[in-house]
Amino acid sequence: MLRRAFTRLSRHGYLLAVLAIALSTALFLPGRDTFAKGQWALLYLLLVVLVAGASGAGPAVLAAVLAFFAWDFFFLPPYHTLTVHDPKDWLSLVAFLAVGVVMGVQTGRMRDREARALAREHETAALNRLSAGLVSEASTGQMAETILSEIVGLLGAASATLFVGENDRLTTFCVTPPADEPDSGATKVAHWVYAHDAPVGLPKPATVEAAGTRPPSEGFRVPEGSGGVFLPLRSTAGAVGVLSVAGRVDQRPYDEADARLLASLSNLIATFLERQRLQGVATAAEALREADRLKSSLLSSVSHELKTPLAALTATVSNLLEGDVPWNEKSVRDELRAIVTDVARLNNSIGALLDLSRLEARAWEPHRELYELPDILAASLGALPVHQRSQVTIDLPDDLAPLHVDFEQWVRVFQNLLENAMLYAGAGPLRVGAQATGDGLRLWVEDEGPGIPADEHEAVFEKFYRGRPTGTKVRSGTGLGLAITREIVRAHEGSIRVDDVVPHGARFVIDLPTDADIREEQR
Repeated sequence: MLRRAFTRLSRHGYLLAVLAIALSTALFLPGRDTFAKGQWALLYLLLVVLVAGASGAGPAVLAAVLAFFAWDFFFLPPYHTLTVHDPKDWLSLVAFLAVGVVMGVQTGRMRDREARALAREHETAALNRLSAGLVSEASTGQMAETILSEIVGLLGAASATLFVGENDRLTTFCVTPPADEPDSGATKVAHWVYAHDAPVGLPKPATVEAAGTRPPSEGFRVPEGSGGVFLPLRSTAGAVGVLSVAGRVDQRPYDEADARLLASLSNLIATFLERQRLQGVATAAEALREADRLKSSLLSSVSHELKTPLAALTATVSNLLEGDVPWNEKSVRDELRAIVTDVARLNNSIGALLDLSRLEARAWEPHRELYELPDILAASLGALPVHQRSQVTIDLPDDLAPLHVDFEQWVRVFQNLLENAMLYAGAGPLRVGAQATGDGLRLWVEDEGPGIPADEHEAVFEKFYRGRPTGTKVRSGTGLGLAITREIVRAHEGSIRVDDVVPHGARFVIDLPTDADIREEQR
């Protein structure tokens, strides 16, 4: 309590000087006849130094002058007059006053330098702490809450508000404490500061006003040195917002150190907002580049996978229509089989594009029911050419639990995996296996082909990606089969990956969780 009272008095330095000299004189008077008259000067000098340390040079000079008269009036004979009989006392008085003033001024200056050093230290610590914190902040909301709370805590402000500008409009983004909404006058000044890019309410030595501009006076007043402070948030693109800080709760005015701290914090906020803006621009640019890449891949894939069978169909039909070429029944049938093959290839390409678009748009939601894995694999093998089915070996445990999946989608999953393995692994054997795990089922399709390089293990599941060609065989396909497979597996809360097979080959592994209700039924 005493410390709090002393702190309050130190803010009113001249009152502290008067009270210190008056109270000390009252305490010294009972000992006037006990101690020598020169000893009181030392005690008064101590008081001058204490006042200077508490309130600065001005109050210290006042304390020295008051002590000069108090010493003369109460402790130098004749008492209770300003007359001095002994000429030596005059010399002592003048020397006391000079020493008191010098000591007070020097001590006050040291106190001011210490206060400025402490303010700079606190400012630097706060800026370092906030700078480190803002690096990890991901959203503007988190940044605003962090900085505004720090401002209210450091300056003892009643509230702080962040206004953010977007499309030439200023909106109230965040207020601390949350219950304190800015009044219409403060909002009006914030709009003026944003429009003119000039601060309002800073201490006069720190005020930087744009030429020819003045803040609006109607509807809002900034009390001189003690009211709200409004700072524009400047970036390379101009003003991006406004930082508003209300007056202190204890009504103390903001000084130059406070203004410097607020300017630094406003620069931090502006830098963060600019970084967010640039990140948004970079994200949009990256999205455009990705869209261009996908468009190029789509055009390349479509131009090959759709135009090639169309060209073959056109050539075949044109041959059949030629009247000068003799056709027998066997030749016609061969040409018709070629047409069917090209139509099937065209239909598969179009189907793959449609299926992927449906999966990405969540228009092909799985309709799950319980199915046996052998039934799914049988349907998948049935979709393969007859001469390729003998390549596939299926090895399943007898006690394998049924799958809670969409039958059509999972037929497509195994069909895509088998066709991909046949395309890249050639005529080698393929193995399909499964085993129960702790929380579900693990399925795999394995081949003995050249394998997949480690840097392509993730890329093979991207849209329109086709693996590196091996040998002289030209790869066909849209590059959508594995992308569709991954989307279907994800829709069933599963995961898919590629593992290497020793000595060579690739294994596509699917981990599919078992639903809780199915596990309960199995128990």
